[in-house]
Amino acid sequence: MTDLIEVTSRKQSALATLLEQMEVPAMRKDVTNKSNVRWLMRNLAVKNKNHPMFEVTFDLCKWLLKEGA
Repeated sequence: MTDLIEVTSRKQSALATLLEQMEVPAMRKDVTNKSNVRWLMRNLAVKNKNHPMFEVTFDLCKWLLKEGA
């Protein structure tokens, strides 16, 4: 269980770093809040679909919703 928490924390940190480079409302950058991650899944592509790290960012969101602690 500790490993999952550690991996989740690292992925949240990576996601937060990626979001700093993208057009995302400040209130939605708190990726410890699952409702924000769900919002990102629905809306991230609107202004960021051409960002070079979009796919990586989207995959992190998917992992956090599915596997995250």
